[in-house]
Amino acid sequence: MTEHKSILPPNSTSLLKDFEAASDTRFSILQDNPLRWLNNPDHCPEYILPWLGWALSVDVWNENWAVSIRRNVIKASVGIHRNKGTIGALKQALEAFRFDNVKVEEWFQYGGDPYMFKVFIEIVTEGFDINDLTEVYIAINQAKNARSHLESLRAVLCNNSQVPYIGSGLICGEIVTIHSKIEYDI
Repeated sequence: MTEHKSILPPNSTSLLKDFEAASDTRFSILQDNPLRWLNNPDHCPEYILPWLGWALSVDVWNENWAVSIRRNVIKASVGIHRNKGTIGALKQALEAFRFDNVKVEEWFQYGGDPYMFKVFIEIVTEGFDINDLTEVYIAINQAKNARSHLESLRAVLCNNSQVPYIGSGLICGEIVTIHSKIEYDI
């Protein structure tokens, strides 16, 4: 067992010293990570991300997201709350999910019913699940203004790789009837 330096002041009571000696983890968060990293989503340990997201008022959270998406959602939270109710906040909330092309069209841009809007996103990153669209819908409702309503959400999966993989299948068949000549010896 390694010897840990005490962080208690010299005039500590014996009860505090005994409590520190009995602790197994003994402030492991403080020893392993400097305090300035605990509030930084890029350097914060993965197991602390839910609490950092809670502290920064992240509206939508899922432990099953990739770590990079969780970090992006935390980083975008302050800007989203600062501009909540605007198209900019809506786009920022969607870009936190690492969507490459986010387009928001308001009703007057496409001739729709008043106070309606459409969202179009392109998904290029790997690991996107169709169940994530529910959380995207919640994020849209949290970032949009109160009077506007989502008319449609279009998500398109894209492949931007240099060597695209194309698969195909072919099933063909031919029915062949074999007539055998049966001879009986009597």
